[in-house]
Amino acid sequence: MNISEKFQNKLYALVLLVLLSPVLILSACSGTGSSQQRSNLHMVDTSDLSCSYFYFLWGTHAEFNQKYPEALDAFENALVCDPQADYIKHKLPLIHLKNKNPKQAIALLEQAVKEDPQDSASRTLLASIFVQQKSINKAVEHYKEILSYDPDNEQILLRLGVLLSQTGEPEKAGLYLRKLVQINPESYFGHLALARITESPQKAGVHFLKALQLNWSVDLSYEIAQFYLQQKKYAEAIELLRPVLEKTDNQEQAQLAIVQALLAMENEEAAIAELSLIPEYRNSPLQLSLALSKLYLRLNDHQHAIEHLTAILKDTNNAHARYLLGVIYSDLEQFNDALEVLELIEPDQQEFEDAVFLRVKILHQSDRVANALALLDSYLADQSTRRPMFFVMAASLYQDNNQQALATDQLAQGYALYPKNERLLFEYGLQLELTGQLEKAISIMEELLIIDPDHAEALNFVGYSWADANHRLEEALDYIIRAVELKPGNGYIQDSLGWVHFRLGNLDLARSELLGALSLLPEDPHIHDHLGDVYLKIGDKAKALDLFKKALKLFDDKDKKERVQKKIDALSN
Repeated sequence: MNISEKFQNKLYALVLLVLLSPVLILSACSGTGSSQQRSNLHMVDTSDLSCSYFYFLWGTHAEFNQKYPEALDAFENALVCDPQADYIKHKLPLIHLKNKNPKQAIALLEQAVKEDPQDSASRTLLASIFVQQKSINKAVEHYKEILSYDPDNEQILLRLGVLLSQTGEPEKAGLYLRKLVQINPESYFGHLALARITESPQKAGVHFLKALQLNWSVDLSYEIAQFYLQQKKYAEAIELLRPVLEKTDNQEQAQLAIVQALLAMENEEAAIAELSLIPEYRNSPLQLSLALSKLYLRLNDHQHAIEHLTAILKDTNNAHARYLLGVIYSDLEQFNDALEVLELIEPDQQEFEDAVFLRVKILHQSDRVANALALLDSYLADQSTRRPMFFVMAASLYQDNNQQALATDQLAQGYALYPKNERLLFEYGLQLELTGQLEKAISIMEELLIIDPDHAEALNFVGYSWADANHRLEEALDYIIRAVELKPGNGYIQDSLGWVHFRLGNLDLARSELLGALSLLPEDPHIHDHLGDVYLKIGDKAKALDLFKKALKLFDDKDKKERVQKKIDALSN
């Protein structure tokens, strides 16, 4: 910060005063003081840098202590003292963000770029906020604007390239990233981003190796090794992983990747020798065989995996080996073999519940639902074999058979026995809502939220239910925002956020969130329906009609189809 020499002594004294007597200074000069004090402030010369610096110090101290409203007040007073203090103008939006007020931050930043269209710092921060809000087009617009007057800005080229690659536009991303590495051939992040989006394996490999040369790391070595394994360049993968063994204490991951490459090269003897170097497997033939089986599974070499697992089961009834073998037989649709293997897993073994789940799944897939229900009933009848998930499985089978009353009864029995089981509570709530018992469903979900306040799906369920009923909207918004924070990028939750904004009359926010949800779940009829309602409220009947027609096509439920058809008819007349 540049301060003219004539103020140095004054500032030095002022800083000492702030440090030594903060209470005195704050009581005398506080921006929240009396009206007389405030009027005195406005009498200060508009270029009084010492006054500005005092409030800057105060604001910085408040920010450090996370007292953001106080910091805002101080920084705003600093601007009164020195309206030309650009460093404070750029500070204010950041404080608004920390104070969880992005709207005000956006307003200040938009005003800043309106006054100075080449204010790159404000545009960059504005774009970052839009990315967080999933307003990708607005963010891209600001990044492109910066490049229009600063075409070689490496930071913006990288940001724009990465953003476009993340939003499914690799060709456009490549244009910016290639320009970046052309300007700066030593850009580590530029080469890495290009490697990850380049379709040509040969070109991608060049960029990967350049990035590794610029900044060697264990994680990047693993990533490139996996890239080579996918390309069946096994020798190259092994060569890349050998230095990792020399430079890291945690060698197991690298050794397992080398073993995988050796197995793919059909060199099992060398793979076993390599695997034996790992302490966990050195003196345990059982663990070594299990590891080999899993590695063969990664390579989709089912036959070799079956051979190793079968050999294990000849000598010991290992539940893990038995379960893996059941999974393989199931994947190969050798259902009877799978059932035979899985049946021998005992209730006291860790894999028991997963084995029962797989057996039920196999019986369901092979049209033996009655057998699956009989199996579950036998386990549910005995306390030693009963598990909460078995009630959920049985209810699911009844639901598939359109026996909703039996499904509800099954979950009610489970709830009575296991009232604190989160999965049971959630499934029971969903079933109650499905059968028209919404109030009871919400009550069950609220019980779940007492047990786990961060259960995103339950928060979304309750929040959406309130929003859909146009009831307790502010609470609904709080619930759904918490759900979004817990599971960002979830299209169903984002749809709920858009819907509650619609109910609150925040139409621009509703449209933005629902468009974001639609990009995540383009075939969801509810989102099309909700977005249609937003456009209808805005007054864009053409877009509303298109969205309602799409929703009609995607809905399976007869009642929902009829409801949407009425909207279409009303717009078509």
